[in-house]
Amino acid sequence: MKKLIDNVMRVVLMVSVIGLYSCQEEYEDVHGNDQEQTIAAKSDIAGLIQQTSSQDGSFDNIVDGASCFAIQFPYTVNANGVEISINSKSDLEKIENVFDATIEGNNILEIVFPITITFADYSQITIENKGELMVRARECIEGGGDDDIECVDFVYPITLFTFVIDAQQSSEIQVETDFDMYRVFSELEDNRLVSFQYPITLTKHDGTEIVVENNADLIATLEMEKNQCDEDDDNDFGDDDFSEAELDEYVMACPLQVKQVIRNQMDNSEQYLEHLMVFREDGSVVFSTFTANEITGTWNTSMSNGAVNLRLKFENFPDFTSEWQVYKLEENLIKLYQDDVNKIVLERRCDI
Repeated sequence: MKKLIDNVMRVVLMVSVIGLYSCQEEYEDVHGNDQEQTIAAKSDIAGLIQQTSSQDGSFDNIVDGASCFAIQFPYTVNANGVEISINSKSDLEKIENVFDATIEGNNILEIVFPITITFADYSQITIENKGELMVRARECIEGGGDDDIECVDFVYPITLFTFVIDAQQSSEIQVETDFDMYRVFSELEDNRLVSFQYPITLTKHDGTEIVVENNADLIATLEMEKNQCDEDDDNDFGDDDFSEAELDEYVMACPLQVKQVIRNQMDNSEQYLEHLMVFREDGSVVFSTFTANEITGTWNTSMSNGAVNLRLKFENFPDFTSEWQVYKLEENLIKLYQDDVNKIVLERRCDI
């Protein structure tokens, strides 16, 4: 019985394939394309086209620290005390200009919430606070980052031909944006075929234009360019992909020098600039100048809402005593965050 069913299934499959090719041939007669120029759902080329036309979330990493989503314009940030309205990509340069004019290690960026973020598939959600944003950014990293093809872009408008196999109907679509292109191929059903009106033009990250004459050229171009660059995929907030154990190792490895202390919107940095914090394995932390005046407190780390926290407790130093969210962790710098008006920046001093 099983053998009979298998034979029946093979016959059905053969009939389906023959039917598909006959439909493709009729479609080709309509538009003058050969069989190789049609694109089916779930094909490799359809996937490459989706990757190329998906939302690129890397251009605003200086703000959100994640490449798999972008913040929808307009929104407002506070960069080192300067309020900046972000209405387009070009406005992001204003943040860089403020940072460039500030002494290294003291850059603080705050987003005015709520904001809306857009994912690679153009779906959107509202983010109410920094904690929620950090959770989403961590999910990006833990999920393997973004897989969009950023090094090359379609030049629009582009004309597409679609063919419904079951109904033997064809139509023409004028595509004007990446969103339109992504929607066509992400919603492409098994009973539909798509074809480009060639030639089409693509532009590389450096501005070079590529003229593509057929599907084979398009596949070769997208495959070649997919790993040539990652634009701004490096996380401008530093390393967000770290564990509680890795934070423990980080703070105990070298003394940390105080670079900035902001408490209740007051900049108290100057009185602490010559102070070091030495974290010990027994849970004690020594706060001192380079030579004397040691004060001993306690420290521990924890996880909450997807973020790593550092708790400090000193009897005579309320400016440091609190539970701090680790906002940025990089090779020589750690930033601690409690809310918009309470922040600490520490610099690693392995040379001491």
